[in-house]
Amino acid sequence: MKKRLFLSLAFVLAASVSIFAHDPRTTAKDFSHTMSIEGAGKLSLSFKSLHFNEASFNARKTERALTAFNRLWKNIGKFDSDFDVVIGGVQVPKGSYNMGFNFDANDNYKLVLSTGGKEIIAPLQVSMDGPAVNFLSFDLRPENGADGFTYEARYGKLRAWAEVKVPYLAPHDHGTEKPAEKKP
Repeated sequence: MKKRLFLSLAFVLAASVSIFAHDPRTTAKDFSHTMSIEGAGKLSLSFKSLHFNEASFNARKTERALTAFNRLWKNIGKFDSDFDVVIGGVQVPKGSYNMGFNFDANDNYKLVLSTGGKEIIAPLQVSMDGPAVNFLSFDLRPENGADGFTYEARYGKLRAWAEVKVPYLAPHDHGTEKPAEKKP
């Protein structure tokens, strides 16, 4: 009798643990991407890749959902840069920032970089008709021109992006004059 009771209790306990355990396919994953520029340094994006929840995302425009999403998404990762960048026309000085997003009921998405109680907010262009992705992802990739890149976030069918410029890489004139020769 005690043996059956113990086995039953063990079975119930094991079943409870499996019901409440997180499915590793749907939990946030840690990712990072780094770009190195010789002579300037590195720019790194580190973030939690949240699993896409279609029901919650589709209900995101209610006041309660907007507040919850914006609170969660305000600090989703880190943005660390050894050089100045311009994102969506907004100057971002070199430094370490908490990286997040903000949006309103009209789907005006913004990149939010915060440090020391101050926020830098860069506007993002948005499309909701991309191919669906199951996890939040960020990307920084080169575009045309030596100093041009695209910063992009994807979540479900959402694609939010901004042009990124690296002033260090901007075309500049090296001049045609040779340095004066040293006299002996």
